[in-house]
Amino acid sequence: MWIVDLLYKVEDIMDRDYLRVDKGDNLKKVLDLMLQNGREEVLVFDDDKLIGIFTIRDVPKSEELSLKVVKDYMKTNIITVPLGCNIREARDLMIKNNIGRLPVVEDGKVVGILTTNDIRDKFYLKIDEFYKFQREILDNIHEAVCIIDKNGIVIYWNKSAEKLYEIPSDKILGKPILDFFPNALILKALKGEKIENVYHKPRYNKTVILSVIPIFDDNGQIIAAVSTDRDVTEIMTLSEQLERTKKKLEIIKHQYKRQISQNYSFSSIVGKSKKIIEAISIAQRVASSSASILITGESGTGKEVFAKAIHDASGREGNFVAINCSAIPETLLESELFGYVEGAFTGALKKGKIGKFEIANNGTLFLDEIGDMPLSMQVKLLRVLQDGVIYKLGDEKPTKVNVRIIAATNKNLEKMIKEGTFREDLYYRLAVVQINLPPLRERKEDIKELSYLFFNMFAEEEGIEIKRIDKKVLEVFENYKWEGNVRELKNVIQRMIILSNNGEITLDLVPEYILNYNKNSIDLNIQNAQEYDLQRIIENVEKNVIKKVLDITNGNKNKAAKMLNIKRSTLYYKLNQYGLK
Repeated sequence: MWIVDLLYKVEDIMDRDYLRVDKGDNLKKVLDLMLQNGREEVLVFDDDKLIGIFTIRDVPKSEELSLKVVKDYMKTNIITVPLGCNIREARDLMIKNNIGRLPVVEDGKVVGILTTNDIRDKFYLKIDEFYKFQREILDNIHEAVCIIDKNGIVIYWNKSAEKLYEIPSDKILGKPILDFFPNALILKALKGEKIENVYHKPRYNKTVILSVIPIFDDNGQIIAAVSTDRDVTEIMTLSEQLERTKKKLEIIKHQYKRQISQNYSFSSIVGKSKKIIEAISIAQRVASSSASILITGESGTGKEVFAKAIHDASGREGNFVAINCSAIPETLLESELFGYVEGAFTGALKKGKIGKFEIANNGTLFLDEIGDMPLSMQVKLLRVLQDGVIYKLGDEKPTKVNVRIIAATNKNLEKMIKEGTFREDLYYRLAVVQINLPPLRERKEDIKELSYLFFNMFAEEEGIEIKRIDKKVLEVFENYKWEGNVRELKNVIQRMIILSNNGEITLDLVPEYILNYNKNSIDLNIQNAQEYDLQRIIENVEKNVIKKVLDITNGNKNKAAKMLNIKRSTLYYKLNQYGLK
């Protein structure tokens, strides 16, 4: 499509005041109407239906025009054009069918008529407007544009060319291109050669990417040539900047992954207890899969650390994105997860907002405290897990996402399902793989190793050199209940590092509530030592079992020894030992 086709339509030059007659009108009346209005044609209608065109050339030579009706002399092979038709198409239609006029229709009704006179007279008046529009385009494109005629004379030189070569248009127009560019490639186009995107040095201080094409007339003769030049300096500068930026991003990406790997890889999850080793083993096996994972355990057991370690080992290219379902109000949770478009609700950002699902695309979304998610949101989350698409607030268009879900909770979801506060179908979607993290009180053998890890980590962060750690500190830690689990241990150690003097980690730095718990625990153990005397417990069990078996066998020692799976002599020894008869 040409620019002229976009600018000028039939409606711009057609005549809306066309002459209209009825099919039964006599020719004298029709001819008088045409002469009075200076028109060469009328449109013939049957009620509101166009049935023909009558022109001045269709008037018969008979003098009895008043006795003849127009329908007998009109042309019925009517060709119409729509109101939005471009002028060039209408002109070609006239030439093809050897006609001089076209009725113009809109919604089935005639709204005007287009004649060859309209095209000749009215369109000619718009030529200047068309050339102005064309010049605006050429003057505002980034490339330098030069047009020469068949003799090599410059006939067009746009503003970008002036800027690039510092030659004003009034200095070069009308002059040979060779006067300014001795090695001008545009001259090759006058020989029919076409050049596309080649490096060229029109001047010693300019390197450009150049294209040239020849311009032909309707007879196939070359009448002009056009060249477009783009300064390579700008492109190279942008390319170098982009390359430097990419390298910086690669370095940042590498450093980020290294930091994540150091902080959250499986090797950084400290523990040698059976339960924590089992949890690590499961996490390692499922990390590279796309299965949803549910991590359960008390607060502070390290559920997010596990989630990040799984993501880091998964090989997924996207981000790790965490959201705490209990920390966000129910009214805002949907927009946080799915995002929203402009004008979705009162107070929404003008440009809308991207949700956590889109941020985590091709990565991992960690839904912490999933047990606190409202039932209404559980339904929408289930739909995302099933369909793999999200709907932003205020948008009916679906957005496809590829997100691995890791959820975590310290609540009993199975109990919540029975109470009707958590959806069973969502539970099974989330718990394809379930990992339970034990509380710190059930992995006391890990306390010492975790303590050393946190002492060293916070000492490095605070720039403090640890010179000594009192062994009694670790003994107190191992005897404490740690209801806040690993998080509490970590916070306590951070506080001790900050308050330490000269890198000495001593007992007086341990919080008083932990020291008091240890003292009470030790006193209680001393008072109730007999309760935990293993020898006494074994003796009482043996004595009670032997008495019960003798009752069953009515005192038959042979039968009793067989039931107890011991020798009869051993039974006699036990009877004497415990004073039983």
